[in-house]
Amino acid sequence: MTDTAAVIICAHLEERLPNLLDAMRSVDRQTRHPDELVVVIDANASLARRIRPVANGACVVELAQRSGLAAARNAGVAACSSEIVLFLDDDAIAHPEWVERLTATIDDPRVLGASGHSAPIWGAERPAWLSDEFLWTLGCSYAGQPRQRVQVRNVYGGCCCLRRSLFTELGGYDVRLGRSHASHGGGEEAELCVRAQRRWPGSYFEYEPLAQIDHIVPVARLRLRYVLRRSYDEGKMKATVAWLHPGALSPEVSFARTLPRAFARCVGSVLAFERGGVARAGGMAAMALAVVAGLIVGRVGHLLAPYRRRKPSSASDSTTTVAPASRPKTDP
Repeated sequence: MTDTAAVIICAHLEERLPNLLDAMRSVDRQTRHPDELVVVIDANASLARRIRPVANGACVVELAQRSGLAAARNAGVAACSSEIVLFLDDDAIAHPEWVERLTATIDDPRVLGASGHSAPIWGAERPAWLSDEFLWTLGCSYAGQPRQRVQVRNVYGGCCCLRRSLFTELGGYDVRLGRSHASHGGGEEAELCVRAQRRWPGSYFEYEPLAQIDHIVPVARLRLRYVLRRSYDEGKMKATVAWLHPGALSPEVSFARTLPRAFARCVGSVLAFERGGVARAGGMAAMALAVVAGLIVGRVGHLLAPYRRRKPSSASDSTTTVAPASRPKTDP
């Protein structure tokens, strides 16, 4: 491997400073040390002031206005020069071989990027209603994902590597999508990866489960209200991805087909009087319905969009193009 690599961590919550420092330390312990480490602080001047003295050579980028995760990641890429960019959540700890295993996938010129396995670190006792199939609502790997290295439609943004060309030539993440103060939904990774595979036919993305991170799941996310909101927002975002790229949701359709079997297992545990069976069945049904509700609301909104505004001619119309001239102010 000769390509240079940069790790980008985005943060905006000051109370997660200890987690952010742990994430940065895990990058320092990599078997393949990255050439650059960029920490993007999204509109939190106090957090930026506290992180700079302990950045240990990392580039600190401070965004003046709350821009959301997609825009923050674009800004992180703009602040570095490496050919490969890796994204790590600010509340995650990368295993020592994380960078090495992810960047190894790029040895194949057909591979545009890859993501790894995210295991939960529970901040409290896991709720009985939370099934393995819906661990994605917490940013963790979920039941049904492959156990070996395979091709996938898109990467998972909190544990992935991408070629820089996805940002320099495609404009990076669509800032209309992704987590922000107004939405817990994602979708920006799927949209970018779909766009990239259409731009470079024959190229693809991979899932490498040996590239692992441990993802902290705080108590606040172990509430039914949170995961239902997350499921609903994800449904809305996926409706937007389908609107921009018709036919792009085949992996979601395949995942949905596994839910009846999983639900049947939950019902079986209820009939067998197993502990937590009723809660798991109810939780799975509630989260599935929340996703469907989000999809319907998002779909209806886009169907009505021509009456309210013009549909963009392409997704790149609203993305932030990464170019040296647009780089934000940084502190070494």
